[in-house]
Amino acid sequence: MPITLSVFGIHQTLAYLAEREPDHAAEAAALVSGLELDATITAKPARSLDRLLAACAATDRKVAVISDLSEHAVLAAIRTHTLDTHINAVAARQGLDLSAVDAGNTAERATYLLGVPLASCLAVSGSVGRLRRVQRAGAIGLGCECGRDPRKHLADPQSPVVSNLTVLTQALLAP
Repeated sequence: MPITLSVFGIHQTLAYLAEREPDHAAEAAALVSGLELDATITAKPARSLDRLLAACAATDRKVAVISDLSEHAVLAAIRTHTLDTHINAVAARQGLDLSAVDAGNTAERATYLLGVPLASCLAVSGSVGRLRRVQRAGAIGLGCECGRDPRKHLADPQSPVVSNLTVLTQALLAP
């Protein structure tokens, strides 16, 4: 069996396999999905995430989770951490459909599942790349220092930034 190496990342490798080695692509996608499942169900959710989701539900806000991980892994993690009662939709990677790698595409799919226009959605992210992509797609962006990118990268004139999920929760519940 030939071995394919990539210096880009798992999504680019899966795309390469889908295009050039389709016999191995499905097997690779299943392997990656299994690894993502193991990682997501053992990872701890962000502090205060449960309170933020409860605040969204209490204020009649719909919540969709978007991810470039496999949808199976995301759904399992949500159930494992009992966050599913307040999440209305999940839009993530499905098999070898790599359109979920682009957060803008995934946000559009999430809004379709929610039945709302993208322009009326607030996308919260700690990743500057994801935040910019959902903004370009038409969502309102909010940076949150809960991710891997610091405030100085998340902030720009179009994107306010909150310091953590607790601050966001308090803002949602404020009169």
